[in-house]
Amino acid sequence: ADLRGRRVGVGQEGSGVRLVADRLLSAAGIHPQRDLTAVPAGIDTMPDRLVSGDLDAFFWSGGLPTGAVHELSQRFAIKLVPLDEELIKELQSNGGSARYYRSATMPADAYRYAQRGTSVPTVAVANLLVTTDRIDPAMAEAFTRTVINSRDRIGREVHAAQLVDLRTAIYTDPLAVHEGARRYY
Repeated sequence: ADLRGRRVGVGQEGSGVRLVADRLLSAAGIHPQRDLTAVPAGIDTMPDRLVSGDLDAFFWSGGLPTGAVHELSQRFAIKLVPLDEELIKELQSNGGSARYYRSATMPADAYRYAQRGTSVPTVAVANLLVTTDRIDPAMAEAFTRTVINSRDRIGREVHAAQLVDLRTAIYTDPLAVHEGARRYY
C-alpha cells in the first residue's frame, strides 16, 4: 500500500520482471498504471535511479544474490520488502500461470547489508532447464547429472543453486520432465 503515488521501477515492457510486478501489485490491490508511476526500467539502471531519487522503489527478479542489488546494498541503505504468505495466496488465486508462483524465504545472508541477519519472505518463480523432446535421452540424462553434481560449485556463484536437490528438481509443472532427466532422477 505504501507504493501508492510513488515512482516504482517495474521492469521493462515485455520483461519477466514487468509481468511479476504487475501481478504482485494487482494482488495487493494496487492498479499498476493508475495507483503509482510505473517506470519501465531494468536492473541495469534501477539501483542508480533509486540512489539519485528518480525512483522510490523497484521490483527485480533474479537469482540470489543479484550483483546489482548486492552492490547497491553495500553503498546505499535499502530495505527488502517482505512479500508475505497472504499476498502469495492472493496472487495464486488469480489462476492461470500465476498459480505456479510460490512462497519462499530469502536467506538471511543473501544481502547481509540490507537484511542484517534476518530472512525475508518473498515470492519464487521456478527456474527450469528446458529442451525439446527431440534431444537424445542419454544426452538429457548426462546434462541433468552434470547440473546436479555441479550444484555446490555453481552455488558459490548463484545462491539459489544450493537449494536444488533431487526432491525438488523433478517438479517442473506445468512442463513434463524429459525422459532422460526422468531416468536420472
